[in-house]
Parts: sequence; structure tokens; C-alpha cells
Amino acid sequence: MIKTTDALAAAVRRAREAGAVGVDTEFIWERSYYPKLGVVQIGYPDGSAELIDAPEIGDWSPLAELMSDPDTVKILHDAQQDLTILHRACGGLPKNIFDTQRTSGFVGLSSTISLSELLKTLLRVRLAKTETRSDWTARPLSEAQLQYAKEDVIHSVDLMLKIMEKAAALGRTDWINNEMRMYEEESLYGERDPDAEMPRVRGSGSLTRQQRDILRALGTWRELKARRRNLPRGFVLSDEAIMSLVKRPPQKPEDIRPMKGLSERNASRNRGAIWDAIERGRSGEMPDLPNNKHNGPQPDDGYEARVDLALAFVKGSCLAAQLDPALIGNRAEITAFILEVDSACPTRHRLLSGWRGDFCGKALLDLLKGQGSVTIDPATKFPKLSV
Repeated sequence: MIKTTDALAAAVRRAREAGAVGVDTEFIWERSYYPKLGVVQIGYPDGSAELIDAPEIGDWSPLAELMSDPDTVKILHDAQQDLTILHRACGGLPKNIFDTQRTSGFVGLSSTISLSELLKTLLRVRLAKTETRSDWTARPLSEAQLQYAKEDVIHSVDLMLKIMEKAAALGRTDWINNEMRMYEEESLYGERDPDAEMPRVRGSGSLTRQQRDILRALGTWRELKARRRNLPRGFVLSDEAIMSLVKRPPQKPEDIRPMKGLSERNASRNRGAIWDAIERGRSGEMPDLPNNKHNGPQPDDGYEARVDLALAFVKGSCLAAQLDPALIGNRAEITAFILEVDSACPTRHRLLSGWRGDFCGKALLDLLKGQGSVTIDPATKFPKLSV
């Protein structure tokens, strides 16, 4: 395993000479807010691989150079999480990324397919996924762990070539190149403002407006404290404790008592901060969530029917073209698009830009403006646009 910055620099030189390499990470995440890197893998076109002993590396600048090199393709599967972890470890804005999971959605497969299923489908390679719950920071690593780590990257280049071969046959090479530029957006790798997101809390499906605001305020406090102390969110305040505070808000700070998910020590230490968060939520001054903002009119009685129609058109178009509908957008994105159709500048929506606009976005815009109708294609049995 690579244990020094000099050896890492040599591996990076070899990777850049190869022009395309697989990259993967192995980490643990059970007792910290930020993932703790154990191993970073680099897979070369000849089927060999090198493993980087992450806890031993003090200077990650060579890897930062590789990740930001626009002339070397970095091939990852389900790239976003690994790229975020690597960016935090070494810096370097990712350039020239190829995501074998997402690009699979362009060639008749799911854009959320697992690596083992993709390898089996396209290359007839079977992985033994036996070490998924290993402690990748414990040393020494077993032979089984080392082999598992290598297998995740030794087929990366062949996998990319196979996907691009299929994409070329379908005329989608430019679509994939356009889509992969999404990973070069610097905003993907910064800390997000917790006020701008709805916290993921179990049991929070049906709440009043005030309860939702209290939930958001508590979620923001928990998120910031978890980051600051590098602890899992549940170690700061459990979902169960949050929901108890949301549904039965205390009337004074002294009412905040130990409960499941809030120890006596934590309750004593954080009582004032928890009270302040609850009061902030009760004040009605929580900022609007970005997803709730649009430039069009407010929802009317028929907007959900228009959403259903648009989803039928998108899904039918995608299935007929062997394209994963998830690549176009989910229901929330389609809804936002529909609510913005009559705005002054609807072109800001991604459905009208790049390959999405050419494939179905512009046609969907015409449909929503009353031009054409959705019918069933008797040959494919899928919904399609008739002009």
C-alpha cells in the first residue's frame, strides 16, 4: 500500500500518463459526522490497481492535482459521495469525471444501478461483495479486504469504454459529456446552509406549519453542532427526541428534560441552545426553502393534473428511447418546471437547457402551452406527444 506522499506522487504520475483511471474510496462513518478515509484506490487501464493507505498520508496535494487534471479521466461509480470525501481530504475541484452509475441511465439501464450489477450486465464480471461492512481504518487490512478494494477499480476503464460504445451507437456521446460536467460545479462540494434544507427526520411526514418550522430550527442547530464536534447527528440529538420536542414543545427551558435520544448530560449542557432553537421555530421567521420558490403563479386547482400529464409524457418518451426517466427529473423538479412555465424567464430551468431541452424539455413546454397532446403510441404502448 502507498504510505508516503512521494509514493502517492509516483502513482499520480502513472495515472496521468494512462489518461484514464478508476478511483474509489473506502471509509467508515459510524461514529463521526465526516467520513473517515481508510483507503483510496486507483485502477489503471491494464487492470492493475494501487491502494493508498489514507491514515498514513500527510500531504494529499498530488491527489488533488490528479482530481483537478482536465486531461485525465477519473472514473467513479455513484461519484458524488466519493468526490465530496476526496475534496474534503485533498482539495482540488474535480475535472473530467466519468460516473459509471449515472451514465448507465443513458444506455438503457438504471441510473442508480449497483456496481456489481453493472459489471455483471456489461462485462460479465461478478464481484464478491463480502467486505462492505469492514473497518477500513483498522490495520493490518486482510487479504480479502485488499482484494475487495482492488476489484472496485480494476474494471473501471473497460466499463467506461463499454458504456461509451453503447452511447455512441445511440447517438448520446454528447449527452453524457454534457451531463458529466455537473461534477465540476464548485457548489457541490461546499458545506450547505442547513436553513436552506428540510432536515431528514424519521416520523416527520405530517406536521403543522409551526411544527415544521420548529423541526427545521432544531435540525439546523443539530447539524451545525454535529459538524463542529464531528459527531453523528443522532449523537447530538436523536430523531425521536426531535419529534418529541416538535409535537410537545416545552413552555419554558426547564421543561426540556432527559428523554430517549437526549441524555441527562446533553440535556443539561444544551438546554439553552435547544430552547433558543424551539423559540426560533415558533417565531415564524424561518427563511423559505429554495425549493418552495418559483417565478410563476401560485399553484391552482389544476396544477397537479398538469404534473401527472407531464410525468406521463416524460416517462413515455424515456422508455421509448431506453433512457432512465430519473435523469430528466423527479416529481418535485417537474412540478417546479410547470409552476415556472408562465414566468418571465423559464429558460433558467435545467429541463430547457442542454440535452434535456433537446430531448423533451422544449416539447414539454409546448405541451403545457396547449400545443399538441399526449396519446398512446400503438407500436410501443408508451405515451407520446402528438402535434
